Amino acid sequence: MKRFCGKCFWNRSLAGQLVGLMLVALLLSQGISFLIYYDEHGQALRDTYKEEFLVRSASVARLLETTPGVYHADILQAVDTTYSRFWVTAQPPDDVAGWREAAWRQLEQKLPDNAAAEQAPQRAADAQPLGATLLAPPAGADMRGGWTLLPASDWPLARPARFLHLDQAYGLGLAVQLKGGSWLNAALAKSQKPLWMSQSAVSLAIAAVLLSMIAVLVARRIVRPLHRLAQAAEALGRGEASAHLPEEGPADIRRTAEAFNRMQERLRRFVADRTGMLAAIGHDLRTPITSLRLRAEFIADQEMRQKILATLDEMQAMTEATLAFAREEAAGEPTRLVDLAALTESLCNDLADLGWEVAFAEGERVPYRCRPAALRRALRNLIENAVRYGERAWVELRCSADWIEIVIDDEGRGIPEAEFEHVFTPFVRLEGSRSRATGGVGLGLSVVRTIARSHGGDVLLRNRAGGGLRAVLRLPQGAPARPPGRSTRPVRGSARRS
Repeated sequence: MKRFCGKCFWNRSLAGQLVGLMLVALLLSQGISFLIYYDEHGQALRDTYKEEFLVRSASVARLLETTPGVYHADILQAVDTTYSRFWVTAQPPDDVAGWREAAWRQLEQKLPDNAAAEQAPQRAADAQPLGATLLAPPAGADMRGGWTLLPASDWPLARPARFLHLDQAYGLGLAVQLKGGSWLNAALAKSQKPLWMSQSAVSLAIAAVLLSMIAVLVARRIVRPLHRLAQAAEALGRGEASAHLPEEGPADIRRTAEAFNRMQERLRRFVADRTGMLAAIGHDLRTPITSLRLRAEFIADQEMRQKILATLDEMQAMTEATLAFAREEAAGEPTRLVDLAALTESLCNDLADLGWEVAFAEGERVPYRCRPAALRRALRNLIENAVRYGERAWVELRCSADWIEIVIDDEGRGIPEAEFEHVFTPFVRLEGSRSRATGGVGLGLSVVRTIARSHGGDVLLRNRAGGGLRAVLRLPQGAPARPPGRSTRPVRGSARRS
């Protein structure tokens, strides 16, 4: 089972990165806003509850002072609510702790008319009544006891009133002396309503969806030209004629497309100039070679004449090979989709018809976009080398997730590992006789590597453990391919591999 890789997932898509960053920014901004709003909202509620509590307490005090005493019990019962209680005592509330106990007992009592309705707040077991919250007590509040006198600006009556906080949230207490000498006591305790509600979640979800859509649109606007650039660069690396990229979009993307188009034109001019130079050199060498050949015929020393003519033949072969290579380069063969297995098998069949011992490992179809004639020439050079120096060749097509490999094995002596790279140098031959009968002019492997690298691949050499040389023409594969099942069979009468 493949282990999840967070880094790979993060690097997978620009749209995913933008969406992720925007969602993180949204969550951070909403979290900071929530904390600020939570504090300001709590302070505003405390101020509102306090103002309402003081006004209500002053109204109850006036009502008790203007009505006969026989009605006071009914008035106090009528003004009680689920979160506030009023009661009258004859003694002043000098014992603050005792008064707090009495206040909570009053708040815990059920209202007579709605006993089955909402319950009054309950006192917590840890002496933090009515859901003490993370909010700090308001400035100036003494939670350990002690009354504070309300300033005249907060209290509507002329006589002073004592005030305290019952808890760290919205619990309030008040005591004021009535005209008859008794004391009106009032207590309020409201539980804090949660600020995070379903509406907040819906709002956050809508904002997240909108931001994600915007991020996807922005990413697509950025990724589309980058995708075109990647396709054009891949085609250019394979030697294909890539179309001119549209220079549009944001300034950065437009400048990138312009730079790629300029680079592509420079590369094309460079290749064309190099090919033209090779063709010109190869063509111009024909005249002096022909002239030297004519003059060599007049040399009296037969041995010397034969040596000079052999050297001129070698120069002529090198010139013709250079001209052939330059002509193929200048032709600019277009790329097209072919079946590599069919192309390789048909080449092996053609060589087998010439009497060469070539075997091909038959497998599944392998569609591949390439320049078929150039690739066929590269394979022919490798197979010819295998047959020339190893007597027979076995050809096999292998596919992996990243590469398509055409493997050519022979039964020759192999070559020293130190010469693996040297043999790809133009006009280099390890066979020292330089005879045309034992080999070419030394351009074969150089041409093979040029063709392979123009397709984005390469050619690798290695000596086989059982003897012989293995040449691997490796081509890049854009999509993973399933390794083909193979059954080795001789091609048109050639020997089966043992």
